[in-house]
Amino acid sequence: MKPKRSKRISIKIAFLVGTVEIISMLTLFLLINFNLSKILEKKAIKDMSIIAKERAYIIETYINKCCNFLDEYREHPAVKEALQNKNNPSTIKRINELTHDFASSHENLEGLYVAEWDTFVISHTNPASRNQTFRSKENAKILEETIKRNNASFCTGIVLAPVTKTMVIPVYAPVYDENNNAIGFVGAAFYTTYLAKKLDLLTEGKNGYSLVNAETNAYIFNKDKSFVGRPCCNHKMLDVIKGFKTGKISSNIVNYKTDKDFIICYYMKDRNWVFSIEDSNENVFGIIYYIRKVLFTICIIFTLIMILVCVINIDYQMRPIQVITRQIESFKAEDYTKSDIIKKYTHRKDEFGSIATVVNELNTVLEDQHHLFFEVLEAQTVGTLVTNAEDNKIILVNQTAIKLWGIDPSKRESLSMEVIKNRFDEKEIEKIANVREIAKKTNEVVVYETSVKHDDGTVIHLLSHAKSTQLSNGEIVIIFSFIDISAQKRLEENLVILSETDSLTQICNRRSGEYKVRKAAKAKNGGMFCLFDVNKFKYVNDTFGHTVGDKVLVEISKCMKKAFRETDILIRIGGDEFVVFAPGIKDKTHGTIVLDRFMEKISEISLAEIGDHKISISLGAVLVTEPEEFSQMYAKADSLMYDCKKQGGNIYKFY
Repeated sequence: MKPKRSKRISIKIAFLVGTVEIISMLTLFLLINFNLSKILEKKAIKDMSIIAKERAYIIETYINKCCNFLDEYREHPAVKEALQNKNNPSTIKRINELTHDFASSHENLEGLYVAEWDTFVISHTNPASRNQTFRSKENAKILEETIKRNNASFCTGIVLAPVTKTMVIPVYAPVYDENNNAIGFVGAAFYTTYLAKKLDLLTEGKNGYSLVNAETNAYIFNKDKSFVGRPCCNHKMLDVIKGFKTGKISSNIVNYKTDKDFIICYYMKDRNWVFSIEDSNENVFGIIYYIRKVLFTICIIFTLIMILVCVINIDYQMRPIQVITRQIESFKAEDYTKSDIIKKYTHRKDEFGSIATVVNELNTVLEDQHHLFFEVLEAQTVGTLVTNAEDNKIILVNQTAIKLWGIDPSKRESLSMEVIKNRFDEKEIEKIANVREIAKKTNEVVVYETSVKHDDGTVIHLLSHAKSTQLSNGEIVIIFSFIDISAQKRLEENLVILSETDSLTQICNRRSGEYKVRKAAKAKNGGMFCLFDVNKFKYVNDTFGHTVGDKVLVEISKCMKKAFRETDILIRIGGDEFVVFAPGIKDKTHGTIVLDRFMEKISEISLAEIGDHKISISLGAVLVTEPEEFSQMYAKADSLMYDCKKQGGNIYKFY
């Protein structure tokens, strides 16, 4: 709509407001362009660089300690004696005891061994690995040349262990005889758990970190443990790594920004690793942002003051606008009755006439919009509820929300919060009350999940959002929205089951099983921890094929389910190795009954593919009366299991 005449007052307002904005923006521009922001930014980058170097030094120090540990082991006379007299039983006994003692003294050790140059293992912390050659002749020769060339303990990198699926540090060192001839070597693998815990502790949850092998571009460490061992897919990080390797980046430290984060990359050139530490831009440059906010606040306050001066200046000339204001107030109260006084003002030939005309037309538009708003609200597939923040009175609710709660639509007009609450249990009611309090205190959207039970017993899972807002009349309301995510919840539950189950035997896999055992072992009622594997399982695989071997494992898992209780924890550790934890079994008499039943089930296994070959197991059982770590129970049961094997298998022993 075109104005009826030049709006003199509007020009004044526009001029004053425009002047204030120009002055404010100019002031803000001049202040921000001071060198303070740059100085603070440089200091923040320097601090992050120091942190990255310190974290990299921690990694390097740990690797050196691992090398020193292996040096102490190889310098022991029993190591040289074992390489020179490997056929002497007493010599082998001494080296095995030494290996066990050294391994026991280092809590982060995955494996420790002595081997000849053809990689024939003389002594190993894992008895099953002794008297084995674990490399081909070509690979053994390459390893020999590498070890001799280094002439001392050295680390070949950090790799993913093929059996335990954890990151380990392999370390090797040559062993010399009296004539200084290299007669063999010692090797060890150290868990990186200590490093990961220390790095996690130092980050204090405020920033992230990662260590990438520049040779393979794979993650060695990452604050998110699921990334470990996987290739790096961050294109910016890959460009930095490439720059370090090709020499395009001359410095050993570089930084870059993303939309949300600030990243420092430190190149450990000797290792060919790249250590990075990241933090949010808000944490790193928080002081700069704070100063900008302060300056912005000053400008806003200055602007408001100027606007106030402007309002006072024109107040006298705009007294007639009070009539129009009252009409607008009626709009806020949803009263769209047209005012005769407003109609009278529409005939004026000044700015008030223009305003009155606009208000009159706005009256019609708002009336239409009010009707349209409720029609749209009813058509929404998202449940919507608006309540007063103070007394919890219902202001708006649509029919979708009524259906999601399972409430009779005919009760909508008399609907109260008490009726809605009856659809939720006490825990959900408490959660919703907490959400209301959070929403009242913050202007952020609060996302939460709830479940509601219908009269027919159906449970509906809802993804809900809550946000408070202040209306023009000063009233604070809370807007709730709901969508049905029952199908998604069912899918998530199925995915959790799949992630915790061994795909072949349909019992717990190692990760989920260990977690459940640790949790159960901490309980006061104790239990029985069993570890067993299949006797001559390699013979079954080699003779009848891996498919038949898989069938044997499936049959064993069936025997476990039949012999043990539903509350017992059944785990396939890997290969033909299984673990059972039976809570509440604390005496040998009860345990013997259960294990006899299980051994009988195993003896009944019959597969046409293996003919007359009988399946048997060797089992070690530990009665747990006090809380123990999984590794402790495992080690005890493992030693018993191997004792059973030495006696011919098909038996079990208690610790």
